[in-house]
Amino acid sequence: MKQLLSKFGYRLNVGAVLLLFLSYLAPFVPPDSFWPLAFIGLAYPYLVFLNILFVLLWMLLRSAKVFLSLIFLCIGYVDFTRTYQLIPSLKSRKSDLTLLTYNVHSFRVDQRAHRLSKPKIIDYFKSTGADIICLQEGVAFKDGKLSPKGIADALPGIHYFQVVASDNYSDLVTFSKYPIINKGEVNFPGSPVLVFYSDIKLNANRIIRVYNCHLQSYSLDPDDHFAVDSLASGISEHQIKEAQKVTFKLKKGFVLRAEQSRILTEHISRSPYPVIVCGDFNDTPVSYAYRKVRGNLKDSFVESGWGMSNTYNGPLPSFRIDYILSDPGFIVSDYKRDKVNLSDHFPVHCNLKFK
Repeated sequence: MKQLLSKFGYRLNVGAVLLLFLSYLAPFVPPDSFWPLAFIGLAYPYLVFLNILFVLLWMLLRSAKVFLSLIFLCIGYVDFTRTYQLIPSLKSRKSDLTLLTYNVHSFRVDQRAHRLSKPKIIDYFKSTGADIICLQEGVAFKDGKLSPKGIADALPGIHYFQVVASDNYSDLVTFSKYPIINKGEVNFPGSPVLVFYSDIKLNANRIIRVYNCHLQSYSLDPDDHFAVDSLASGISEHQIKEAQKVTFKLKKGFVLRAEQSRILTEHISRSPYPVIVCGDFNDTPVSYAYRKVRGNLKDSFVESGWGMSNTYNGPLPSFRIDYILSDPGFIVSDYKRDKVNLSDHFPVHCNLKFK
């Protein structure tokens, strides 16, 4: 049995290592040039787990084969730290700025619970004490307590807000305690407004530029989620067709975000001010879009988070797809993903202090 396990286990291990190595290439290969790698990058957390299991197996069998997965896990150390933080950061700093980003899913949780007169999400916003709040899918009402003006009026110290509302899912809103002295849009060919920026004056000598982003969605609907879940119970011709449809939507999302990330990166490079880039990227840390937009910016989770910090709260496997990236001139602390069930995403916030 030991010989059989060693023989076939090693073959499976080689396959797992090969897939893990291919996932390392996903952030460097544009999906609009070769999209299959993007799917492998999406599977990165599971490939890490699989290779760790092989390490444990060979350790139990006291086999030198243990080094196969171990070496390739070490090669991907950087990707690992962007996905997992095993040691929690205990440092808490006085901040110059607290920033919150949240895809609020058009406030559907409060709507379905008939809480429009007393929405819970307003109480959550207050509890964070955020100086700048970036919302995606944040325009569901023109008036009332969940309208942009209603939210601003309910939050102490929030005197300014900027809205980009359209007939699509993006609907971006940025709230600020500080004056917004300039604003603009980042336009993508053939797409609605998915990114806009606000130049915010913190004091007489300091201005920052905050990008609020909602990059291309996969546009999956409830039937697509059901199709993926149903594959576990068996495969039929209908399920294969549904799976192909889901695959096409995922591919389209990868390809569109590749171009969007390049345009956004170029726009960021021309900013006259220190930048903060936040929002829903719809991509994991092991992806081309994330690597491109991040550039030399600091990822707040990598700087001061811990765990895996999955931010998607929907029916498909959860990943970290919501980010706060900041200029290297900031010291980042107190990153937190709040597990509040007020949307199909979880909110993310952190403290920023100028060096």
